[in-house]
Amino acid sequence: MRRLFVVIACLALWAQAADAQYTIEDIRQSYANVKEHIGRMSGEFPAEGTPEEYYHLHVEQNLPGTGGHHEHLRMYYGELERDDIYPPHYLWFATRKYNFAVREYYEEYLYDNNGQIMFIYATNPDVVFGEMYEFRLYYDGQRLLKCIVKQRKVDEKNYREVYNGPAVPEAYKETTDMLRGTANVNLRLFKQIEDVAYPYSETNSDGE
Repeated sequence: MRRLFVVIACLALWAQAADAQYTIEDIRQSYANVKEHIGRMSGEFPAEGTPEEYYHLHVEQNLPGTGGHHEHLRMYYGELERDDIYPPHYLWFATRKYNFAVREYYEEYLYDNNGQIMFIYATNPDVVFGEMYEFRLYYDGQRLLKCIVKQRKVDEKNYREVYNGPAVPEAYKETTDMLRGTANVNLRLFKQIEDVAYPYSETNSDGE
C-alpha cells in the first residue's frame, strides 16, 4: 500500500512539474535567491554566516590522451516544507568545474523543488576551436523559454552576444543537449548520495 502511495505521489509531482509556469523574471529571482543563500554560508559559523551545507564530489583522474582530469561537483539542496523531523531534501543548485587537457569548463544548474531544471549556465571551449562560448538556457518545465549564446576569442576577456532567442540554433544543439543530459545526471547522483548520506528521510525509507 505504501508503494502505491509513493507512485501516486510521484505522478502528482510530475503533473505539477509538467504544468510549471515560470517566467524569465521568476528564474532570475530564484537564481539570485540561491546565490544569496550560498553567499551566506561560512566556514566560520557560528561566529558568522550560516552553516555550509552541500555535497561535494571531487574527481582526480589521468585520462588517455588528455592527462590529468580534475573535476569538482557541488550540489546545494533545500528542504521541502514538511512536518517531519527529517524533511526531504531537493536538489536546488549544482555547479561543475572540470578540465580536459588545457580546456576549462564551468557549469551551473538551477532546479525547482520538483526536480525540474529551470536554468543552465555554462562556459564551453568546444564549439569552435580557439573560441570560448557562454550559454544561458531558461526553462519552464520541459519548454525552453530562451537561449542566449555569447562568444569570445580565447585571448580576449569580453564576450559578445551572438544569439538570443526562443530556440537553440543547430550549431549549438549538440552542446545544449549535453548540458540538458548533465542536468538529469546531477539529479540521479544527488538521489544516490541522499540515500547514503541522509537515510532518515521518508523518501528514502523502504519500510512497509
